[in-house]
Amino acid sequence: MKEFAILKFLDKISFIFKSLGVDYELMRKILQVKFLMDERRVPTILMDGKNRESKNSFRSALGIYVFLGIFIGLFMLASFPLFIKMNIIIGIIMFMLMTTMISDFSAVLLDVKEKTILLSRPVDAKTLNAAKLVHIITYLFSIAVSISGGALIIGLIRYGILFFLLFLLVIILICGFLILFTALLYYAVITFFSGEKLKDIINYFQILLTVCMTLLYQLTGRIFQMTDVNMSFTPQSWHFFLPSSWFSAPFILLMEHNFNNYFILLSILGIIVPIITLTIYIKAVAPHFEKNLLKLNSGSSHVKKNRKIEAFLRSVSNILCPHQLEKVFFRFTMNMLSNERKLKLSIYPSLVFAIIFPFIFFLSFFHSGIAFADSFEEISTGKYYLYLYFSVLFLALLFPIISLSENYKGAWVYKALPVDNPAMVFKGAFKAFAVKYIIPVYLWISLFFIVVFGIKVVVDLVLIFINLIMLMLSIFYSSKKELPFSVDFQYMKKRNRPQVIILSMVLTPVLAGIHYVVLNIPFGIMINIALSLIITGVLWHVSFQMTWNNIAEKR
Repeated sequence: MKEFAILKFLDKISFIFKSLGVDYELMRKILQVKFLMDERRVPTILMDGKNRESKNSFRSALGIYVFLGIFIGLFMLASFPLFIKMNIIIGIIMFMLMTTMISDFSAVLLDVKEKTILLSRPVDAKTLNAAKLVHIITYLFSIAVSISGGALIIGLIRYGILFFLLFLLVIILICGFLILFTALLYYAVITFFSGEKLKDIINYFQILLTVCMTLLYQLTGRIFQMTDVNMSFTPQSWHFFLPSSWFSAPFILLMEHNFNNYFILLSILGIIVPIITLTIYIKAVAPHFEKNLLKLNSGSSHVKKNRKIEAFLRSVSNILCPHQLEKVFFRFTMNMLSNERKLKLSIYPSLVFAIIFPFIFFLSFFHSGIAFADSFEEISTGKYYLYLYFSVLFLALLFPIISLSENYKGAWVYKALPVDNPAMVFKGAFKAFAVKYIIPVYLWISLFFIVVFGIKVVVDLVLIFINLIMLMLSIFYSSKKELPFSVDFQYMKKRNRPQVIILSMVLTPVLAGIHYVVLNIPFGIMINIALSLIITGVLWHVSFQMTWNNIAEKR
């Protein structure tokens, strides 16, 4: 079995574990298996639907964290005070570690199966718990050093070896604090809620991490602008509630020799709070934590639904679906979309990007030296609402993803049901997907655009929505017809995704260009709406002309 550098390091300090009554040789073998499994597990940061089992996924993820850490380290070059710089850097590191801890390492922290398997064999609980703790600390510290690598190197060059060593010590404290804080968070959730609620929270953090990583890629260029910004620092009482301030204060004490009571108190908090957290965990949480983890296995996947929501959805299906089978698959799709966690992880980031991407482009209008009111007026009086087509680009690509499911083996039910026309399945699914995701997201974006640009853009928003539906139907028409929730996620790489993306990236600018041109034509918008409605109606008719022979084989 593969040897790991961390195991060789642990061999040199094995006496510590032996003095604590841990069977070190057995712990080493358990850790060796855990580290090997880490290489095969795909982190959230690498979740792109591709099968990466043949690669060292964890090492690849660390490479991405190192790359991001370089940009984070650029804050060390900024001209504002060291306390502000370290607050920003440590805040980003803590956020990244926290989201990674919850999204990717929950399977380790919350695992109860390994105890069921190993404790029935000659493995004592102390050895197993020691292996689990070392595994978590090693994983988290590796990511922490990767993310902070840029800041460590730049800080070493700019401030010297003392800064470097202090930063490493702070990283260790942060890792310990976050492990304990995460455990306390899990304990609170599974004490008062079901295991299903905890799984939902973990899923939301996975989505949050995916979104934030992509946004960081988009905003890295602005870091260079921030390094030229001058800031001043004034102590505030609310800083005592910021963990990043606790861990930033020691740098002021040791690097700038500023022994103000404010920084001394913050530094003390950075030591006392982790100790208090550790004490609470050992005394109150740990004895009951493992017992409550059983909820994860016994938790039912059944979700109680609000009767008013059910009645509303039934009314919507009655309005939108003229055929009884359409109504059935409308409600079926709604239920599946609510329960499919992995599918949400694929859909939600695109929904968030659809909301925020137009506003990322608006940021370019706000420059230093230009009043906010002037920049806002420039935006609101222009035709920049056409940036909404960036949202269209993200939303239009989503519907084909509905064929993916963790429960794809249950797709045999389609053939077992008395459904002669598969178009009813797709029509119900399409309408349900639009009601569940597309329409609510578009309404939120439209509300903001109306606030910025005024009521005058309502007609333009109507045209853009019709074009969105037209684009969705075009993509569906040109895509392989796969039944909803019938394809395993591991086959996503074999899908015709590149062709669909290219089609969307070609058609979306064309539609936006036509929209821009008709703005200068009398009644151009109304003519465009009429033509788009006609094309959408034709596409709706031809897209759902299918038989069972047109359906792709289930994977």
